[in-house]
Amino acid sequence: MKRRALLRGGLQSAAWFAFACGKPDQGAGARSGKQRLVSLSPAVTETLFAIGAGPEIVGVSDYCDYPEEAKKLPRTGSALTPGYEAIVRLKPSLILCEGAESTPRRELSALGVTKFLPWLSLEDIVASTRLLGALTGHAEHAGELAQKLWQGLAVAEAPNGPRVLAVLGETSGKLSEIYFIKQNSIHGAALRAAGARNAVARDVAGVPRLSIEELLRLDPDAIIVLVSARQGPADQARVLRDYQALEPLTARKNARISLLKSDAAFSNGPRILTLEAALERELSRLFPSPPRAL
Repeated sequence: MKRRALLRGGLQSAAWFAFACGKPDQGAGARSGKQRLVSLSPAVTETLFAIGAGPEIVGVSDYCDYPEEAKKLPRTGSALTPGYEAIVRLKPSLILCEGAESTPRRELSALGVTKFLPWLSLEDIVASTRLLGALTGHAEHAGELAQKLWQGLAVAEAPNGPRVLAVLGETSGKLSEIYFIKQNSIHGAALRAAGARNAVARDVAGVPRLSIEELLRLDPDAIIVLVSARQGPADQARVLRDYQALEPLTARKNARISLLKSDAAFSNGPRILTLEAALERELSRLFPSPPRAL
């Protein structure tokens, strides 16, 4: 009952903002030939810029920081906690966000035309990239990007590839829960395309995390720790030291625990192709090919 009341209250607030500030004219963008886009997802924002729709964006989420032009745009909360008043004041012709279950769909839809885009698997992202092109009048560039993503990442798993666990670097100073890249995600596709087998060889629903005990039982051939390029050397050294302290691991014994510094590692937009290339280079370093016989 309490949850229903909260949802009803949120919907009423969204509707009130739309009424008080003037609900966007849903046909204005079509008549003028110029859309007013609000993106509540960093990946969607990145994709819009990549297909040429950047000049039509009038607002972005609090977490949109790529490309540089996105940092200059008004902030509108996030897909989970939208800034309703800020969105309405921007008079968007189209609101765009990822279609997560926890997104307040009714509240956002009360503000104007809203599209909730599937954005988890490679198939999701390719289809949603094409849809963004159709919605914004940039179908050709969106089609080219979708094809590039598909050709670069739709790769069958290498049957003899190394078992690799790619994890997100934790800098809290204590390694407890380990957040890993699951195979049924766009990052999992990048790891597979780079030539590795995911050490967690099953689809995972929800948050992908392991305990240290589960990591020791998995015992992957290699561990690649993904860290932001903006993390300082002290944090990076701490992260690596935490994993190297797990002496029973095969990856530890064979010196195959490494850091991969890349802001693309935390993007599920077009930069995922940059991550795939970086993973491929790192795997080649960790598992060099034997010299060919003459």
